[in-house]
Amino acid sequence: MKTTLKHIIIIAILLMTFVGWVQTTTHTITNSGFSFSPANITINLGDTIKFQLSSLHNAVEVSQSTWNSNGNTPNGGFTTPFGGGIVVLQEAKIYYYVCSPHASIGMKGTITVNSTTDIKNISQDTPVRFNLYQNYPNPFNPSTIIRYSLPEASYVTLTIFDIIGREVAKLIEEVQTAGHKEVVWNAYNYPTGVYFYRIVAQSTNKSGKNYSAVEKLLLIK
Repeated sequence: MKTTLKHIIIIAILLMTFVGWVQTTTHTITNSGFSFSPANITINLGDTIKFQLSSLHNAVEVSQSTWNSNGNTPNGGFTTPFGGGIVVLQEAKIYYYVCSPHASIGMKGTITVNSTTDIKNISQDTPVRFNLYQNYPNPFNPSTIIRYSLPEASYVTLTIFDIIGREVAKLIEEVQTAGHKEVVWNAYNYPTGVYFYRIVAQSTNKSGKNYSAVEKLLLIK
């Protein structure tokens, strides 16, 4: 009975991830007359943008110079049909867009996409030892949180590898203060599969302590 229940729980977790119960944020942009609302938003990489517009308006990505001059020449980026649509942006940068029929009167907006590798201190306590924790959620789609602890200031590298050992992403490569840390990995552009994350921490203090550890994570799309 215990084995059966365990299997059911595992299957349920996998199904929840498959159907998108672990999701990123959806941001909605509408129009108020001949203006986008909100006109300027900041999101995380992999978030979904839902344009809900009247039938008179669309959203077309343009270059910054075209945007500045209230032009409407596309730059080969995203385009929604009149009435709106769904957009998922895959690069951390500022996107400039306009309504093509009404760009000349200033109907335009920006979307700032943040990198998803921002490092956060999650506790004021100083840990007593180095540690790398299991990511959460796991399995995940497409983002997961990786947590680790540094008992003293260290030069830290945190790297993602695929199942055959190829480096596919480097999340951290810098000196960090002591503390409990977390970083988000957004794997929107990566295929389903097993990955590994490895931390290497080299103390910058006189102790000269070194630490390394590896954990496995599962991306399911």
